[in-house]
Amino acid sequence: MTDLRTALLNANVTPPEHRFLYAKGRKHPPYNELGVMDTYVRFKADFLPQCPFTDCLDRQIRIEETHFRKMLNMKHRTLGEKARAYMLVEELEAGTFDPSHYHPFEKDRIRTMFWIAEILQDPDAVFKSNHKTVKADEVFAKVYDKTGSTIKLVFTAAFGPRFNPRQEIVTSYLTDPLSASKCFKGKPLYLRK
Repeated sequence: MTDLRTALLNANVTPPEHRFLYAKGRKHPPYNELGVMDTYVRFKADFLPQCPFTDCLDRQIRIEETHFRKMLNMKHRTLGEKARAYMLVEELEAGTFDPSHYHPFEKDRIRTMFWIAEILQDPDAVFKSNHKTVKADEVFAKVYDKTGSTIKLVFTAAFGPRFNPRQEIVTSYLTDPLSASKCFKGKPLYLRK
């Protein structure tokens, strides 16, 4: 992988503002090894009380309980997109959650969910979002020194009235440098020194 990184950087294929994607990366926080139910309990107890998060550009970014489903990208097997986010929250709160009612989701999403606060507060870069399917305004990126996908992306969007919108977390996931760079639009809004 080091040879590929060096070749891409030396060939000037990678724009200068995307070169951070090929850096060694920083040590990652601990993985979350809890199941869905216990992760939800931790999400409510440890994560939500920190909200809103203050990002690297000194803006407030919110996340709500109902975002939990989107954070894991959980899709209901029979209801599909008709299943509202609050339905999963209601199931978890009532203790009636049945994982067989949902399609399997990417385990990396639950394992790295609690990295989000760190990424918002200390990212390597922030760009306008160019993602083709995620409806988001901005994307925060951080490179980690780990095996597999090394880039964690966090997508945010502005909701509410145009004169006073609120920034909210839309989703996040791990990816590789090439895929991450396709999510970036224009020059960075923030680039870590």
